[in-house]
Amino acid sequence: MTLVAATAGITPRRHRNLAQYIFVAPTVIVLALVVAAPLIYSIYLSFQEYIITYGMGDFAGLGNYIAVLSDDFANVSWVTLKLTALCVAIEFIVAFGLALLLNQPHLPGRSFYLLVLMIPVLMTPVAVALMFRLMFNPTLGIVNWLIGLAGIPPQGWFGDPNLALGTVVFVDVWHETSLMLLMLYAGLKAMPSEPVEAARIDGASRLQILLYVTWPLMKPVIMVTLLIRMIAALKSYDLIYMLTQGGPGKATETISFYAYRLGFRFLDIGQAAAVSFILLIVVTILTLVLLRTMREA
Repeated sequence: MTLVAATAGITPRRHRNLAQYIFVAPTVIVLALVVAAPLIYSIYLSFQEYIITYGMGDFAGLGNYIAVLSDDFANVSWVTLKLTALCVAIEFIVAFGLALLLNQPHLPGRSFYLLVLMIPVLMTPVAVALMFRLMFNPTLGIVNWLIGLAGIPPQGWFGDPNLALGTVVFVDVWHETSLMLLMLYAGLKAMPSEPVEAARIDGASRLQILLYVTWPLMKPVIMVTLLIRMIAALKSYDLIYMLTQGGPGKATETISFYAYRLGFRFLDIGQAAAVSFILLIVVTILTLVLLRTMREA
């Protein structure tokens, strides 16, 4: 009787476990086909001599990695790091400031301001790039016309090596700040109000409340926001492709565009895959570092 009862108690549990595996299986299969299979194949290609016009060659070992690391990888890595640091830092400062302003109690027109500030993130990168290419056009752009009114000569915003990266950063900040603003504003709205009210009762100033109450409570949200934006910035490609094509020279060439150039201009799929895998490793390491920092915060 005891054995029958025990078996009767275990069988439904096993059925539930089997049902869970069955329900999860389609998602796992799709992820395996969409993510894991291409990733494994690209890693395989990174160790092969594979030029599209000649087809698959011999096993290259670490040859592709050595070739790309000894070529322009140091320069494109430096450009990528500068672009990422500038974009993430500026976007965070602007977004956090705007989120604090929008979070002020009894702010009139808050919904309207939020709607207007969300417009850039709703636009596709291609549309944003085409709009700013026209605005920064050396001869027809409105930006050069406006600075001309102040007596400043026209500038080649995307053609000058000293201005191109800064101009790309400006476009990226205009386009991506809205996403950080939305995440930080949501974090502020979800933050408990009791600590802030207690600090006000104790006579704390606004700056003290920001530094010693709001900032510590917002740390998890801030870290997640910075992590998401940093990963996206490290993989910057679409704006670079539409605005500068990595130029002038290689002043704005990022790692992602470098991989594109190797794979679709020089048709060297092996080296392009090697660059992509190196970028994956870098992003993974930085992600793990930020996650560890977030856990310790």
